Amino acid sequence: MEEVLAKYFSGNATKDEISSVETWRSESEENAKAFYDSKLVWLSSGKIEDAPSHILEQIIDKPQAKQVSFLARSWVRYASAAILVLAISLLFVLNRNTSEINYSDQSLSDGSVVSLHGDARVEVLNFNKDIREVRVYGKAYFDIERDENRPFVIHTSNATVKVLGTSFVVDAVGSKTEVLVESGLVELLKSGKNEVSVKLAKGEMGLVDNNNEGIIKRNNSDLNYLAWKTKIITFNQSSMAEVQEVIEEVYGINMKFENPNFKNCKLTAKFNKKKARDAIEIIARTFNVQYEYSSKEAVLKGKGC
Repeated sequence: MEEVLAKYFSGNATKDEISSVETWRSESEENAKAFYDSKLVWLSSGKIEDAPSHILEQIIDKPQAKQVSFLARSWVRYASAAILVLAISLLFVLNRNTSEINYSDQSLSDGSVVSLHGDARVEVLNFNKDIREVRVYGKAYFDIERDENRPFVIHTSNATVKVLGTSFVVDAVGSKTEVLVESGLVELLKSGKNEVSVKLAKGEMGLVDNNNEGIIKRNNSDLNYLAWKTKIITFNQSSMAEVQEVIEEVYGINMKFENPNFKNCKLTAKFNKKKARDAIEIIARTFNVQYEYSSKEAVLKGKGC
């Protein structure tokens, strides 16, 4: 998109490229802001100046940097804008990865993808012509490539999950293993002397708890079970205690209340891929309170309701 934007602002874009830029620009508030910032960069490049060092340091390996002795002024304007647009975009991605993204993707050799939440990890045990077998620690989203001849098996401390090809979340912490199915069919087995199993379909969840007999199976009513990955958060008359739990899981920050009674307030809202600070600001405005925010903590100050 950076190269297309540079061509767009310079008047050298094709009709298709112009259409793609304008479509991209209208898709979201984030895209509109990125477009506006890029346009400012282009307009300011009429007077040739060096790109700010604090930006270039993020994208240039200084020992290998080369100096160009002469270029036509029109090309310098074009190249300067392109570099600055790219720099801004890269900085945005870097910032998002360090402060907004609370998970990492890991691709497996069969084409399956595992999204690991926070400090979760997956250990490959056995991948051969007969079986695909891993162990998971923590919370992870599995998007399994279907293979009729090789079942996919996931082990936790007290349960086993078997599938052929589907997508689901496994949350394995301590003595509990929870499985929430997004698509397909999943078999959940409880380990131990008296092994039991259940089949889980789309929209269902199963819980294995060492403190309970058997497996608890029910419909999944958690609207935000995958919000940590999608960054789409829905609250429907949710207590601020519940909001706190979701915000902390999605963004990896600590959310605090100056007034403990604030936790009893109710919130109805939907955040569509908002940044953490934006989400906190919307909550603060909703309840007409002040807030303090840092990369690791947000504090809401005021009565709330």
